[in-house]
Amino acid sequence: MNAPQTLYKVSHPLRISRYGAHTSLSTAERIDVIDALTHMLGTTQSIQAQLDCLDQTLCNVSFLPVRQLFRRLARTTADYARFLTTGIADLGGYAEPASLYRFNGVAQSQCFADCLTGIHRGARRLQAAEAGLREYQEGAIANKDLASKRLFEECVRRNTQLLSLINNNLPNE
Repeated sequence: MNAPQTLYKVSHPLRISRYGAHTSLSTAERIDVIDALTHMLGTTQSIQAQLDCLDQTLCNVSFLPVRQLFRRLARTTADYARFLTTGIADLGGYAEPASLYRFNGVAQSQCFADCLTGIHRGARRLQAAEAGLREYQEGAIANKDLASKRLFEECVRRNTQLLSLINNNLPNE
């Protein structure tokens, strides 16, 4: 009738985190934040796939400033994806960007306008997710959690940088 109960001890190897947020947030909060960052990573990878499609479309364009713009966008997007992957790992989650990138792959037959539309759609999703990050940031400030506050500030800063680069340089319609 009384089944023996076993206690399982979860041991994690000593890890050095960039921000220390994995120790300052509760498990439920970390799961919520990891989920939000994973969605943002998926959106970022989708934008990256759209930019790769544009790069292939523009391979024969000889107007160098246009190609440089899309390369700068691709570089900024890739840096942001790496940052999100590091942030997810810092919180104890796991994300494999290569599989997310394949999952969010874009058909090669998309035209230039469709790619731009996809990039702006992703930018709107990132902008909506930034509002959630700001709420987490305010919660960290209220709880005097400096490690999480630094993580959220950096995430908001990088997200804003990518969004402003997209909004300032790509036509909206």
